[in-house]
Amino acid sequence: MENEFEYYFIGRANNPQHPLLIADNDCPPYLRKKEYIENPETMAFCFGKPIPRKPKMADYHSQPKSVISKKIFDVLDNMNVKGIQLIPAVIRGKKGETYENYWYIHIINSYPALDREKSIYTWLDFIEVASPLKKVVLNEDFLKTIPLEERLIFYLKENGVKQFFHKSVVDAIMATNPEGVAFYNVKEWQEGQQFD
Repeated sequence: MENEFEYYFIGRANNPQHPLLIADNDCPPYLRKKEYIENPETMAFCFGKPIPRKPKMADYHSQPKSVISKKIFDVLDNMNVKGIQLIPAVIRGKKGETYENYWYIHIINSYPALDREKSIYTWLDFIEVASPLKKVVLNEDFLKTIPLEERLIFYLKENGVKQFFHKSVVDAIMATNPEGVAFYNVKEWQEGQQFD
């Protein structure tokens, strides 16, 4: 397949009106879990600091993990992406108002797909993590061993933070003209690019 190894990082668009999110006090403890969650409860988020003076809700918010609106939910749900769970979420606003029709993307897929020879990173032995990532090159020989439908969205096992979205998923999301989301081609990405 053409573009079989074309991946993107997901991030928030650089708009200061779109609030960052943090887990609210009654948020279920799923954010660190890597396995499938049976009968998940609704995730609870609230605005994180700095809170915009006039917050504007978007189709994508970072927690830093991904929280999406129904527009993006519909795309992922229709694609039946394997290895993720779309868990309902509610967001508490600046004045206690609530925003529903949001979902948390719980990514279960985690693959050791970093090409350690060609990537630039610092390896932290004590937690066995590559961080910070300054340049990412994916190991295509490894990725070939996993069917594409099982790696449309995944975490890099060596990092556990960066979320990788395949081009087919990115194209489907961007076709809806979502607000607040940005994608960065892994091959062209440089550290700090999301802040430009």
